[in-house]
Amino acid sequence: MQTKLSLRALTRAIGYSVAAWVVILSYSASCPAGEMIDADDFAEVGAKVEQYTHKIKPEKVLLVLDIDNTLLAMDSPLGSDQWFEWQRYLIAHEPSSKYAVSPTFNGLIEAQGLLYDVSHMHPPQPNLPGLMRRTQELGIRTLVLTSRGPEFRAATEREFERNGYDFAKTALPVRDAAHGTFVPYDAEHLDGSGLTKDEVHKFQLSKAKPVNYENGILMTSGQNKGAMLLVLLNQAKEQPEAIVHDDDNIRHVANVYTAVHDRGHEITAFHYTKEDANVKAFDYGSKKGVDKRWRKLTKTLEEVLQ
Repeated sequence: MQTKLSLRALTRAIGYSVAAWVVILSYSASCPAGEMIDADDFAEVGAKVEQYTHKIKPEKVLLVLDIDNTLLAMDSPLGSDQWFEWQRYLIAHEPSSKYAVSPTFNGLIEAQGLLYDVSHMHPPQPNLPGLMRRTQELGIRTLVLTSRGPEFRAATEREFERNGYDFAKTALPVRDAAHGTFVPYDAEHLDGSGLTKDEVHKFQLSKAKPVNYENGILMTSGQNKGAMLLVLLNQAKEQPEAIVHDDDNIRHVANVYTAVHDRGHEITAFHYTKEDANVKAFDYGSKKGVDKRWRKLTKTLEEVLQ
């Protein structure tokens, strides 16, 4: 089922004031067509991509995709996106909690890396890899835009292959400067970055972390996805005429939509909701089970390694 996102829902989800959204939407009225949509079935995303290919050349259509709770979801709540967000909350607000796997963010990243290495993932919809392949066969370009850091690439590509995804064959072609690991921008010297001073201010960007682009996957280390997409588009060999974005996180949906639309690209941004019930069940449920799993895993590893 697909629904248009309401102004109130967006305001509640990402913290913009109503006045700020009025400014954004008023400005957008004079820009190319764009919309943000709730959808719980990837088939709706594929249908939109196909619709664009009837209007413009397929290779001028770019499909931008999130990973966690969009293309893949953890088989267990331990190590899931919702687990990570919970742990990040504990570090910020309850660092002494008995449930915290680490009192520091770097420690949490290490724990997440371990869980990626030893765990498996699955598509939120069993038919999603097939739908993706059919969408790719239209001749479009794809970009996986993830908050994961470059250190998680090996586990990410392993699970993509295991689940039947291949984004290298339809990857957005970029110039050599954007291949491999690179620093996306210097806030004091923006020339050549693809970003403007206004965008640095709008997205509240600070010192950049290195990102990595290989095999159609841009790993951004938690940086603003809208800004990171603009940086990569600045290095693209050809500019898309239409962009379709799919992400389960409304904040990322809004950031990408705003960045792309304000640059004059036509965009349809989907807020993918297939995993919402599982996320809510975790958020509001007991954490004893997932804590027990973590303690059992670490105890077993300690015994084996000793």
